[in-house]
Amino acid sequence: MIIIDCLAVGDGKKLLARDVIGAGPRTVKGILENEGFDVKIIPYEEFSSINKEEVVFISAMSSDIRAVKKLVGRIRDRVEKIILGGPIANDLDILNKVEADISIVGEAEITLRELIKRDFNPERVKGTTYWKDFKVYKNPLREMLKDLSLITPSTNIKDYKNYFSARVYVEVVRGCSNFKRALLLCNKYCGKCERGTLLCPLSINPGCGFCSVPSVFGYARSREEDRIIEEIEGLIKEGVKRIVLSAPDFLDYMRDSYSPYEPEVNYEAIESLLSRCRELMDKYNINIMIENVKANLFNEEVAKIFKKYLKSSTIYIGCESGDPMLCSLLGRPSYPEDVLRAVKIAKKYNLKAQVYFIYGLPGENKESVINTIKFMHKLKPYIDKITIYKFRPLPMSAFQNFKPNVTKYSIKLKETANKINLEIKKKYLEKVLDVIIAEKHFKNKDDAIGYLKDSGLLVVVKKGAKYIGKTKKVRIKKAYKKYLEGVIEG
Repeated sequence: MIIIDCLAVGDGKKLLARDVIGAGPRTVKGILENEGFDVKIIPYEEFSSINKEEVVFISAMSSDIRAVKKLVGRIRDRVEKIILGGPIANDLDILNKVEADISIVGEAEITLRELIKRDFNPERVKGTTYWKDFKVYKNPLREMLKDLSLITPSTNIKDYKNYFSARVYVEVVRGCSNFKRALLLCNKYCGKCERGTLLCPLSINPGCGFCSVPSVFGYARSREEDRIIEEIEGLIKEGVKRIVLSAPDFLDYMRDSYSPYEPEVNYEAIESLLSRCRELMDKYNINIMIENVKANLFNEEVAKIFKKYLKSSTIYIGCESGDPMLCSLLGRPSYPEDVLRAVKIAKKYNLKAQVYFIYGLPGENKESVINTIKFMHKLKPYIDKITIYKFRPLPMSAFQNFKPNVTKYSIKLKETANKINLEIKKKYLEKVLDVIIAEKHFKNKDDAIGYLKDSGLLVVVKKGAKYIGKTKKVRIKKAYKKYLEGVIEG
């Protein structure tokens, strides 16, 4: 069997986050391996190598639909069955848009095992859509996975050519604790979702309006510490050097909840996990990082734990808008004041903070843009980067039926983020950084592309192509809004 990793390939070429290996395809591979199948993961770029495989799995995001359509068209006559999974399959009409045979909606752990037992006959298998008699059928959605021991990702990572330099994601929390609702869709205030609630009288999908995680994966649940460590050790033995503890919010770890406010952070559980991670880092000379955190849960006690056990780390904080009113309309658990407080704490403890924003959101207007631009400048002294995305209506999110609200004011948000990022990157000029050399430059074959050990910050290394797979000290000579450029020191 073949799993094709199409995640983040967009129209057909993966330009951003090329150093990321997600947990999804490895999870599918682990299930298939445990069932006795010979399985290989290949990147999108290598789909031409497929030849008479019986079953092909495609993992993709909603934004990858053009590439997936092209892929399916190229392999349709060469394979017996094509199964779609990942966020792209949250669109229950995806099989009418992409000529695959089956889609697995949401969590795959039970659904895929049932499909295997039924020889991939999807009839009466919850969590699937499928073609039969020239018509797409939609089975009922599957209940939320409660037995997280069924998450059994493969640690056979060498299918990926860049595994030695990549950030390999290890799932620690599934789901999200933000069960507030987007008040933009609410015409009757009841107060139920003020702190988070499972039931909404108006049946508004839970979470931030632009996000589908709570609808698809449910409230936050955590994997057992021993299983996480076992997976990390397996990846290390395969040669992985950078691992990310993956979660919609790492601070939800072992506080399994549908409220973004109660209970408070489980400091003891986080410290226990990170202390064992630190032992592995010191023993094998690797780096283990955390990623997403909610600003309202991040505090000095958390920062002290991160500082104690992480060699160095970048934390990613969602802000989305610097306008408090729009944040409320979006269903955000955190407000701009929470984000500003969080990045100041991060700076105090030498943690690099990157902050997410979105432009073109439903409810965005001139006033919210002006407030967001002012807020971006407030953040500038304390952060390492602004990441800004264009709003996309995701299937199963509260805003799934909205279109991007891109105006001349929205574009100013993007321009401001780019300007601030360039200013921040200039701080790296003439500094010597440890860079993992990952691959040859796309255009200049003598040069190479590398990444900092503690983040996904891209560095173009002049004359670095002969050092692929090694970590070199690089002196930064130029700064651009999206990357740095440097030369090997010495």
